[in-house]
Amino acid sequence: MDALMLSRVQFGVSVGLHYLFPITTLGLAFFILIFESLYLVKRREEHRAVSVFLAKLLGMVFTMGVATGLMLPFSFGANWARFSVFAGSVFGPLISIEASSAFALEASFMAILIFGRNKVSPLVCWFSALCVFLGAHLSAFLIVAANSWLQTPSGFVVENGRAVMTSLTEVVLNHSTLIRFFHVVTAAWLSGACVVAGIAAYYAARDRHQGFARILLRFAVPIALTTAILQPILGHMHILNVLEHNPEKDAAYEGIFHSTNGATLYAFGIPDENNRVIHFGIGLPYALSFLESGNPLSRVAGLDEYPRETWPPVNVIFTTFHLMVMLGVLMIVVFAVGAYLLWRRQLFRSRWYLLLLPWLVPLPYLANELGWVGAEIGRQPWLIYKVLRTADASTNLLPAWQIAASLIGIGTFYLLLLALALYFLGRQIAKGPAAE
Repeated sequence: MDALMLSRVQFGVSVGLHYLFPITTLGLAFFILIFESLYLVKRREEHRAVSVFLAKLLGMVFTMGVATGLMLPFSFGANWARFSVFAGSVFGPLISIEASSAFALEASFMAILIFGRNKVSPLVCWFSALCVFLGAHLSAFLIVAANSWLQTPSGFVVENGRAVMTSLTEVVLNHSTLIRFFHVVTAAWLSGACVVAGIAAYYAARDRHQGFARILLRFAVPIALTTAILQPILGHMHILNVLEHNPEKDAAYEGIFHSTNGATLYAFGIPDENNRVIHFGIGLPYALSFLESGNPLSRVAGLDEYPRETWPPVNVIFTTFHLMVMLGVLMIVVFAVGAYLLWRRQLFRSRWYLLLLPWLVPLPYLANELGWVGAEIGRQPWLIYKVLRTADASTNLLPAWQIAASLIGIGTFYLLLLALALYFLGRQIAKGPAAE
C-alpha cells in the first residue's frame, strides 16, 4: 500500500477503536441519569445501587476513551498535515470547544458520581448525573458537527489556499449535523441498552443479583426496542439528507448504477462495480422510488449520471450499509420478543432468552462501526466534500514505511487498551453490584 492508503487505514483503525468507548459512555450516562432521577423521587435503594454500579463501569469506559482519543490529534498533524493547514481554522475550533467545555464538564462531575457520592446529597448526585449526561452529549454533538462539516461544508470561504470561517453557526449547524447527531445518539442509547440488558440477563440466567437484574431488564428491554425502532426512521431521514447533498453516496448505498424509474430497494445483493450490476439482488420493486419521493414510479438517479472519478467504492459502502440494516432488523425482532415476554410476565422464566441477550451486546457496536465506515468511505474521493480531495490532504512527504511502522505501533497499543478494558469491565461485572 502507498502512503496515502496507509494513512487512511491508520486513521480508520484509530477512530474505529476509539469510537467504541464514546458510544458506551453516551449509553451508560443515559441510564445513570434515569436511575438517579428515580432515586431522587422515590428514594429506593435499589435505584441507587444500579446507578453506583453503572457509574463504576462508566468510569472505566471513560478512562479508556480518553486514552484512545489522545492519539487522534497527532494523526492530523503527522498524517494529514495539508488538511490541517487548509481547514485548521474551521475544524480546529470545534475540537477545542469540545475539549475545553463538554469534556471538562463530563469529567468533573463524573468524579462526584464515582468518588464523592457519599459526601453529597441525592440532589447533588442527580445534578452530577445530569451534567455528565449533558457533557457527554454536548461532546458528541460537537464531534458529529465537525464530521458533518466534512460531509456538507458551509460557513466558510477559501482565502489564500485556506478555509476561513465566516459563520460559526453555519459551520456547527451545517446541512447534516442535526439528523446525524440524533441518529448517532439514538444508536448510542441502543448500545447502552444492549450492554445493560446483557449484564442483567447474565445475572438472571445464573440466579445472581435477581432483584438488581429485574430492575435493569424492565428498563433496558423497552428502551432497546424503542431506540431500535427509531434507528430506521432516523436512518431514512438521514438517507434523504444524503440524497440531497451527496447523491453519489446515496446511489452507491442503494446499488443504483443506472438511472431508472420505479427503482428497487435492495435487501441483499452482491455489487459488481466493474460490470455495474447487483448480482443475486433481492429487494422490493418500486420501493426505493417510493421512499425517496413518495411516488413508486419516480426516477432515481444512478451513478452513471456522475463522473466515474467521483464515485465512492460502491462494493464497500453497499455491503456495509446493508449489513448495518440487517443487524438493525435483527435487534428489533429480538427486543420485540423480549418486550412481549416482559408484558406477559414470562421474561424471567424464559432462560433461553436470558442466555441469548449477552450475545446480542456486540451487535449494536458492529452496526455503529459499519455505519461509520459507510459514511466515511462513501464521501470518497473527497475529504471535504467537493472542496478538498483526500489525495490532496495527506502529509505528502511522509515515507510509507514510517506510516506502516506507526500503524503497527498504534494498532498494537489500541488492541492492548481494548483487551484491558474488556478485562477490567469483565471483572467488575463478575463482581456484581455492591448492594441489592
